[in-house]
Amino acid sequence: MKRIVIYGGQFNPIHSAHEMIASEVNAALKPDAFYFMPSYMSPLKEHHDPIAIEDRLAMIRLVIDNLGFGTLRLDEIERKGQSYTYDTLYDIHQAEPNAKLFFIIGTDQYDQLNQWYRIEELKQIVTFVVVNRGRHIQAADSSIMPLEIPEMAISSTQIRQRCKQKETIHMWVPLNVESYISRRGLYG
Repeated sequence: MKRIVIYGGQFNPIHSAHEMIASEVNAALKPDAFYFMPSYMSPLKEHHDPIAIEDRLAMIRLVIDNLGFGTLRLDEIERKGQSYTYDTLYDIHQAEPNAKLFFIIGTDQYDQLNQWYRIEELKQIVTFVVVNRGRHIQAADSSIMPLEIPEMAISSTQIRQRCKQKETIHMWVPLNVESYISRRGLYG
């Protein structure tokens, strides 16, 4: 059975912890396909430090080059507006009905899963890979798959803040992403 991993997020910017999570999940699951799926940033919602979608996509492509695996999926970017994970994963499930789908989430999203749109239906079509960063999850639910990975306390918010304050982001993001941000003057 084909195994597909989907890694969604704003990736604004994609950083070293994202790269490590992708690497660890890929090594653990050995999927046939690994999708990076950036979310659309709705113009109706307040976003801090929005940058051009093209810049976010370019940085994700740099990380895909570093990893040597992964495909960029633009489902949510192309859908625009209010986008639910359910809609996107349902579409992938319809296109690949015989594949086993895995969706990567963090413990913060895991804590809010019961509030997700159509969560019970979602659990029928996808296994949530919960990356534990320093926290153990006991899941009695077969749609939840905890995965221990080394803890890396890095957030996109901190990176944007550091850029604004002209502080170094060296090692917070992969080197090619660092030089891209610097070259394009992003988040400054």
